Amino acid sequence: MGKFDLSATRICEQIGASSAEVNRLLKDQDFLYGKPGAYGLTSKGEEYGVQRDYDNGHSGWYHKAYPTTLFDPSIIDVLDSSPEKLAKVRADIAADRLAKQAEKEAAQAEYEANYQASQAAKEKVQAQKEHDELIEWLIAGGVLALIATVIGAKRGIEGYQRRKAEKADKAEALHVRPGETCC
Repeated sequence: MGKFDLSATRICEQIGASSAEVNRLLKDQDFLYGKPGAYGLTSKGEEYGVQRDYDNGHSGWYHKAYPTTLFDPSIIDVLDSSPEKLAKVRADIAADRLAKQAEKEAAQAEYEANYQASQAAKEKVQAQKEHDELIEWLIAGGVLALIATVIGAKRGIEGYQRRKAEKADKAEALHVRPGETCC
């Protein structure tokens, strides 16, 4: 071994499987560990492959560096890619996709429920605020009505006292005693 020039894509071409299926075969047969997009070589995998860092040679925003795995061509002989294994891997990948979709839908449903609860709480707070503002306006209106009543009563009393004083002044001008009627 030592000619590490076989990429997962080339393995795909040779066994007639997708890259996801090849990676799953390699993982199931203990050549790789990890998950899609983050695989590493196991000790068994290091016998047939190497990981090298790929760098696109750019800097700044264009810089990309990631590990790439290359295998010795002998991996094809030891990798069980029988139709039965491929069928199982395809079924497992389909089940994983369904589980991931169900998880995504559950997360979406939870998000929706949380969002609806949040909206309901905001609406409740807004309704309470509007209710409180209405109470404040009613109290202010009541206070204004009370002030208007007090002012009206005061003016009424002042008017009564003024008329009484005018009547007394008029009676005094005519020299009529209080309680007597004139003319």
